[in-house]
Amino acid sequence: MDKPILETRAVSKTYGEGAGKVAALESASVTLAQDEVLLIMGPSGSGKTTLLSIMGCILRPTDGEVLVHGRDISACDESELANIRRRYFGFVFQAFNLFRSLTAQENVEVVLRMKGRSTQKVHAEAADLLARVGLARRAHAYPRDLSGGEKQRTAIARALAGDPPIILADEPTANLDSKTGRDILQLLRGHAQELHKAVAIVSHDPKVEEVAHRVIHLEDGRLRS
Repeated sequence: MDKPILETRAVSKTYGEGAGKVAALESASVTLAQDEVLLIMGPSGSGKTTLLSIMGCILRPTDGEVLVHGRDISACDESELANIRRRYFGFVFQAFNLFRSLTAQENVEVVLRMKGRSTQKVHAEAADLLARVGLARRAHAYPRDLSGGEKQRTAIARALAGDPPIILADEPTANLDSKTGRDILQLLRGHAQELHKAVAIVSHDPKVEEVAHRVIHLEDGRLRS
């Protein structure tokens, strides 16, 4: 395997104090390489989203280290973490998280502007990203007029905005029918291989295994072989 682009070393996350202390994640070590689709499986409440949020520098671990391109980001302040997220990560959320008042193209353009794309390039790049995911004809539709699959494709186009090397997807098939879900998964795998991305998916959906290069399992906050 290539050198990891993303690595967690014995990361743990606890909430609360004293008798109310809850361990959401315990000593989880994960690697993610370029061109790879990693699937993190587990039942609801197993800590999958917590782990993904730590991998994406959204949530700080209570213990352990997170390395991005070999750099330990544990000591970074919030401003530095925001820059790291903008530079290295694209996120696909379970609930899509699209802006309702913006068209599909405008949802993608927002992220491009956040990542510093020039005004002259934003429109053309957003249109190209939507074309890549098969939504060229739906670019000017609002989320209320998009199907679940179209919303998820918009979310994937947005995740690819700015060409981040790492894509993190949280339950990307949860709100989709079986056929649309498989289409979305093949799309993510295609981007990993054709665009040389590192893709991590958390899910309890067994059909995600069809596109994964590697599968790890999480139960009660612990990784198991």
